[in-house]
Amino acid sequence: MKRYFDIFMFCLFTGAMGFIGATCIWFLLKAVHIGTDYLWIFIPRSIGFEDSLAYNLAICLTGGLIIGILQDRFGPAPDNLEQVMGRIKTEGRYPYNRLHIIAIAFLLPLLFGGSVGPEAGLSGLIAGLCCLIGDNLRYKGEKLAALTEAGIATSLGVIFGAPLFGIVANLEPDDATEHYKEKLVSKKTRILIYCFGVAGGMLSFRLLGRIFDTSIGLPRFYTQQALMLDQWKWFIPLLAIGIAFSLYYRFIDILTGQLRKKLGDHAIISSLLAAVCVALCGHFLPLTMFSGERELSYLIDEWDFNSPQEMILSALVKLILVSVCINLGWRGGNIFPLIFCSGLLGFSFAFLTGMDGSFAVAVVAASLYAYTIRKPVMVIAVLLLCFPVTYIFPIGISAVVASKIPTPVDRLTRK
Repeated sequence: MKRYFDIFMFCLFTGAMGFIGATCIWFLLKAVHIGTDYLWIFIPRSIGFEDSLAYNLAICLTGGLIIGILQDRFGPAPDNLEQVMGRIKTEGRYPYNRLHIIAIAFLLPLLFGGSVGPEAGLSGLIAGLCCLIGDNLRYKGEKLAALTEAGIATSLGVIFGAPLFGIVANLEPDDATEHYKEKLVSKKTRILIYCFGVAGGMLSFRLLGRIFDTSIGLPRFYTQQALMLDQWKWFIPLLAIGIAFSLYYRFIDILTGQLRKKLGDHAIISSLLAAVCVALCGHFLPLTMFSGERELSYLIDEWDFNSPQEMILSALVKLILVSVCINLGWRGGNIFPLIFCSGLLGFSFAFLTGMDGSFAVAVVAASLYAYTIRKPVMVIAVLLLCFPVTYIFPIGISAVVASKIPTPVDRLTRK
């Protein structure tokens, strides 16, 4: 009986931690929104430098220099989502001795226009915060790892506005060799702990959203046409587009990874090179900058005012820019940018064929994302919060099929 009471009390504490952690995340993301508006809209408009390549270069190079100095002085930061979760799985904890460095390194690429998502930096910050609090409360072993994993689940759930996403991200194996039988406590107890953490986090986001009348996270797609058989005739081409662009992204990632190795420890040069790429691409193709969260809201409402050629070109360039940023020092996540690129590709296909744009984006996003990370359940969990529930079939089928198709990139990277 005492064991169940301890678990219940720990769940309540995890829920409170989820609320606190999500509140921190909300204000950090709000600061990013305010900062980017100030840097990229208010200042250039005030000084008459709107659509100015010189202004783009000045701001991006300033950001690149600061990022480069930070990386050169303190080492690579923040860790990506896989590194954070992998460390928790193997060590049961995450270091918190440089949370301030992670926070700065998380904010800089987002503020200065980098084409990266916020999930990498925020997951590391929350994991470190949970370990810091857990150590002060003298949690060890299973309890500390459970608290940290619940913190990761909360951060992912609130960032994407998808409660199930963080839970699935912790429970779905990374590959066939990973098992969870001896990890932490029982599987049912882990799920219960995660649910309390995510519930606390979602409550915080809902309350803050209502208080400040601001929503943060991926937007929802509309159902413009009925989901009829007429849409399904395009399923195979859309699936192929998602897989093809995922392969394209992974090949680009290999190339930029090789460039990073050649540049070696020259963190400042790497960051400045990424800054030039961000400035140039952002000037000629504005949709290639930033994480894609706010841009996706615009795209959903205004996609038919953009030419399909421009949207396809923006997707091609943005996928390059995502890899350049992440590998050359402007570190962050790739989930938001990949989903935004899927929006560009899906809407451009819908523009050319006259089909439902939401259906096209759903299939492309599910196939591109699932082929990249090979975790169909995680893909379904995050995309179902963006699309109407009736889209579960195209999303689910696309994610499962794409994740099962072998990729030549894996064989190349093993050699």
